[in-house]
Amino acid sequence: DRAYMFGIRGSIVEPLGRGWAISAMLSARTGRDMHVKGVFSNSATMGVSATKSWKHRHRFSLTTLFAPSERSSRYSTTMEAFTLTGDNLYNPSWGYQDGKIRNANVRRTFIPSFVASYELSASERTELTVSFGTDVGVRRYSALAWFDARTPMPDNYHYMPSYFTDRYVASEVAQAWRDNDTRYTQIDWDELYGINAMRSDGHAVYALEDRVERVADIHFTASGRTVAGKRMTVGYGVRASYVNRRNYKQMRDLLGSDHIVDIDQYLVDDDMVGNMKQNDLRNPDRVVREGDRFGYDYALVRRYVGAFVTAEWHSDRLRLDMAAETGSLSAFRRGYYEKELFAGTASYGRSRVVRFAPYTVKVAAGYSFTPRHYLGLTVAVQGMPPESEDLFLQTQYNNRVIDNPQLRTTASAEIDYRFQGRTVNLSASLFALRTWNGVEVSHYYDDLAFTYSDMVVSGLSLLHAGIEIAADVRFARNWSASAAATLGRYLYAADPRVSLYSDRDNSLICDRSVAHMGDCLVGGSPQAVVTADVAYMNRGWGARVTATYAGLRYVVPAVMRRTDRVSHQASVSEEIFDRFVNQERLPDAVTVDAAVWKSFRLGDSSRIVVSLSVRNLLGNHNIIYNGRESMRISRTKVADGYLYAPFATRYTYSYPRTFYLSVNYKF
Repeated sequence: DRAYMFGIRGSIVEPLGRGWAISAMLSARTGRDMHVKGVFSNSATMGVSATKSWKHRHRFSLTTLFAPSERSSRYSTTMEAFTLTGDNLYNPSWGYQDGKIRNANVRRTFIPSFVASYELSASERTELTVSFGTDVGVRRYSALAWFDARTPMPDNYHYMPSYFTDRYVASEVAQAWRDNDTRYTQIDWDELYGINAMRSDGHAVYALEDRVERVADIHFTASGRTVAGKRMTVGYGVRASYVNRRNYKQMRDLLGSDHIVDIDQYLVDDDMVGNMKQNDLRNPDRVVREGDRFGYDYALVRRYVGAFVTAEWHSDRLRLDMAAETGSLSAFRRGYYEKELFAGTASYGRSRVVRFAPYTVKVAAGYSFTPRHYLGLTVAVQGMPPESEDLFLQTQYNNRVIDNPQLRTTASAEIDYRFQGRTVNLSASLFALRTWNGVEVSHYYDDLAFTYSDMVVSGLSLLHAGIEIAADVRFARNWSASAAATLGRYLYAADPRVSLYSDRDNSLICDRSVAHMGDCLVGGSPQAVVTADVAYMNRGWGARVTATYAGLRYVVPAVMRRTDRVSHQASVSEEIFDRFVNQERLPDAVTVDAAVWKSFRLGDSSRIVVSLSVRNLLGNHNIIYNGRESMRISRTKVADGYLYAPFATRYTYSYPRTFYLSVNYKF
């Protein structure tokens, strides 16, 4: 009853003779979520794989995969919205249109995959493999757009009771939320159509756009593996890839209107550059109708060629492994629109090519003291380039590369111990991982500079360290139990630097301002997890109960809030300063899951298995799944200036009790 209501899947494997074999699978799911309004899923996955084997140590395989899907989204929101509606599963991304639920945010994906490989046993000691793969397709994500108009999103801070200084107005707005009046708490589609209809020129005020990503990826690998001696095996090979992601906006639904004009609506009232608002200078004032591209059109391209080598050596008790890879990676942006703000090659054509030499080195050793006791050590160093989106100030319409792009360096180490007994298996690991020189680029409206801005966070350094312990116990013929625990510390190991650029001319607003992240932990991941389960199986019956504890959880921190520029400049009291810099800890979470199943044999080769799973068996409605601080700052006009405060954190709650029933037939 979660995400979808009905699903079916099946697979078949069939030998065809003369070395040929074929396997195929099909799965599909459809329906609406019974817990969160506006959420649905329609998807299918179809795959076919054919292999041909020859007696003389040859093997060819060909695999194709098609997975079209259409899924709506559930949005996070503020605690104020959850409290007012009394619904921890409140979803602001939908509303009623002609009495029917319509979600504004729908993901549509169709990216077929194709992989071909050829394996050859060149000799008794050497095996060679060549593989080629492609992913070509499209992703679409719909979202509401508004042009020189108020936002239609119902949980925007302008529409919440806390925004209003007039107590009577705030009380009336709060009452509308408590009454769950969907004209206020959800997207009012009928109102959007009505506002568009009032325009005499047919120009839309509100519309539904698709943010499109066209994928064209090619991957090639040629590798070999040779037994170099009784105890030594070496591997080697080359790999290459070409990744092209073209991004643009496409008009999906004008909500009853006829067209829009392809200009930058955010510049309409800009006194400085309001006359430079063409999104596509080579086609000025182009009329956009449903199905047309508009806004931006660009591609991010990455090319990689590398070589790798591996070595494995073992004796009766000792094992040594080594792996290394290095190569050359280049990345660039190609603009297909010339934006008037960044005329010429500043937005159109190919940007400067950014080049990197990524590398990976990994060494592992393991020793078996006895057949039951094993100790291992793994050490790795890696240098990886930033994501393509983090190489440019604004990928949508700016060829400007960030200053000093460099590899993100990672060093990691892990010590493992394993014990295998007759009734008990134990494992324990100590791990540490440190990263340097990370970079992230974000685009947002800066409330101190009163302008849309591009934020570059450089020098991101993280430290992850901790211990993991797991155990499996078989204490009776029909009973077994397992438990695992992780206790870690995941934190910002150094203060990053923040540079802010104006999104209209690349001018520097602040230069490498220090963000004081030393008191912040990495959000989004619990730093303490304990899970345990007990399982019973007898005569085709089975049952399992699992309990999990997740603690030391924190919201994802916003870096800009902790710079001197914001936390000190925008704070007029100690209380507001604390709101900017203190990281909220989320409540600890405990869940219990259960499952029961029964297997029925039908003859010698057929079987039916019926299973029922229950997640969150206790039905706890108050478990916060995650939280994320906002980069935005609220600004309230007072007599002698402005009063600033951080925007409210946005949360998502976990699902309450949910059920999954499946019937499996094998013959």
